[in-house]
Amino acid sequence: MLEKLTDPANRHIAEPNRHALMLLGQVLEQEPQPVICEVGIGIGATVSAMCRLLDHRGTYHLFDYSSRLDDLKPDLDGLGFTNVVYHGNTRRKLDSYNWALARLLQARREAGGPVPLFDFAFLDGAHAFHHDAPAALLLKELLKPGGIILLDDYDWSFAISPTMNPGVMPRILEAYTEEQIETPHVKLICDLFFDHDPAYRKLDIGYGRREHRRAYRKLAPDAG
Repeated sequence: MLEKLTDPANRHIAEPNRHALMLLGQVLEQEPQPVICEVGIGIGATVSAMCRLLDHRGTYHLFDYSSRLDDLKPDLDGLGFTNVVYHGNTRRKLDSYNWALARLLQARREAGGPVPLFDFAFLDGAHAFHHDAPAALLLKELLKPGGIILLDDYDWSFAISPTMNPGVMPRILEAYTEEQIETPHVKLICDLFFDHDPAYRKLDIGYGRREHRRAYRKLAPDAG
């Protein structure tokens, strides 16, 4: 998969997410062996950069289509990055990374030990409410106190997408209402599940009034 990073056709998705790297760097300052996850791997730009930053420390969980993970794993193995755990799902209509996250949460509850797992979670999935709202709720429970979650495409909507807006993809009107097409779904998820939750604090990651990503820290139980 990583050969796609040098294809000029992929130049708009070939750069690693700078905010994810910045936040992981902050996590590493506090936790030298972090457990982190990425939901939605694209063509592996951020994954490969995060692996290099981790430098074989901690554990890195990846959630995406099994076919994508199967393409990526030999590349990471070849680079010596063996601290990666792969959670794949099929391409069936109602299957997604949510199922793998749910099973992970269920297994940790049933194990009887601490449920929170991740020091850092990067949610860069479908940017659609029916996928990413459940994912956000599951990740909230899987995030350790003091951990950080980053949500990509805060301001994205189907209406502004160059490939999924109704003018380019008319069938989108069969799946979504006009309101759903115009609404930034990730922003709605942040409004509903993070901005009013006293257990989460929004982090300043350098944006002004126009935000493309949002990050939150999960407060420790005794934090003010």
